[in-house]
Amino acid sequence: VTAQRVTQFSEVFKQLSRSFGQVNLVDESVKREETVGHFMNAAAEKTCASCHRKELCWEGRFYDTYRVMTGMMTAVEEGRKVGPKDIPKEWSNHCIRSPQVLSVMQQQYEMYKHDQMWRKQLSDSRQLVAEQLSGVSQIMEDLAHEIKREGQQLHLQEEQIREALEGLGLSIHGIDVVNLEEGNVEIEVYHTFARGYDECRKIIAPLLSDILGEPIAVISERYPEKSGEPALVVFGTAKAFEVETGIAGVAKGGDLLSGDSFSTVELGNGKFAVAISDGMGNGERAKLESSTALTILQQLLQSGMDEKLAIKSVNSVLLLRSSEEIFATVDVALIDMYTAKTTFMKIGSTPSFIKRGSEVIPISANNLPVGILQEIDVDLIRVQLMAGDTLIMMTDGIYDAPGHAVNKELWMKRVIQEIASDNPQEIADSLLETVVRYHKGEIMDDMTVVVARVDKHQPEWATFRWPGLSKVERPRTVS
Repeated sequence: VTAQRVTQFSEVFKQLSRSFGQVNLVDESVKREETVGHFMNAAAEKTCASCHRKELCWEGRFYDTYRVMTGMMTAVEEGRKVGPKDIPKEWSNHCIRSPQVLSVMQQQYEMYKHDQMWRKQLSDSRQLVAEQLSGVSQIMEDLAHEIKREGQQLHLQEEQIREALEGLGLSIHGIDVVNLEEGNVEIEVYHTFARGYDECRKIIAPLLSDILGEPIAVISERYPEKSGEPALVVFGTAKAFEVETGIAGVAKGGDLLSGDSFSTVELGNGKFAVAISDGMGNGERAKLESSTALTILQQLLQSGMDEKLAIKSVNSVLLLRSSEEIFATVDVALIDMYTAKTTFMKIGSTPSFIKRGSEVIPISANNLPVGILQEIDVDLIRVQLMAGDTLIMMTDGIYDAPGHAVNKELWMKRVIQEIASDNPQEIADSLLETVVRYHKGEIMDDMTVVVARVDKHQPEWATFRWPGLSKVERPRTVS
């Protein structure tokens, strides 16, 4: 019933998205005709109404008047500056008030352009709302599928796992198989084992790895407040890769508050996010903008929203927060902890670098920071990382340190190559120290560097074979 209700809500948001996304498709010839009529009516009201030749022009010589007015309007649209002395004879011979008519048309055209600009902004905003509603709809649809999947009856698999554990002499209080999809296993086990022996990591996880045919690890443990009550341990698919991070930063002039913000967080969907943002200027206001951008982006990505739509949503929030010119760069790397495939989203940020042995690979994109333009281009750069790769991300305080006269990318690559350590924190500290020393201790701007090293995940305990145990049969996926 819950899944059905969530699906209905998803359809509502989908329908709202379609409603907001509908654009009135008017034929261009009809638009042109309406524009011509608008200009002619405005000119006739303001100049022709008091002219003694009005009836002659608009009744006796309508087609000639129409042709002259169309010519004037075309000149205004093309931006041609027609002064009183430059008016063509055809216009002046036909209309004794040609300069006044032309002036009215120019005024009306400026108002028309201003109106069109606001209409376009409104249309862009409607389109963004449509995309956001569609994103919410997709999240709810995925949630409905997850609820349906969790509602599957997996009693057979639960009993098989219980028997296997009891065969090892481990009596558990309860078991709940939430998901048995390959690569996305989730099993909850309730037990009353005494603390200190760590049976879950040493025995249960290796056993589950054997009978499920994929590496299983302890995801979380929750012990009860009252003694005697069962503890809850969640087992899930072990990630193939792990990420170790290091951060170093300093504020402009040695101040306490830097305008840069950073985040290194596991999103909960098998992805690890490394993000850095540089707010405009320095100090408290810059910190507010950069931290707002990263907080909203993190929450949207954790909810399951598409990366491009998440960035566009952050951009719209920064645009609406204030009428002042505020913006922030956004530099994000989403690392898949099962495959090490990494998606880079770089909005107005400096290049990032991947250190692979003695090789240093730059990752860059050219686009403006968020919060400046209504419509931004989001370029996603996808890179396959390898075990042992080190990702280095930085704000412009670090990257621009050598000044304009030096090739910054080559300078940074050389500095990174000369760092001998593989430890992310030591690399971050060394890079920051090099830049500060380069300026003889003077800190010219907010500086932040975030380093992430990707390595193969080594299970704490090896899988073991137990004679007589059969593999668990996985259920078919609910569509």
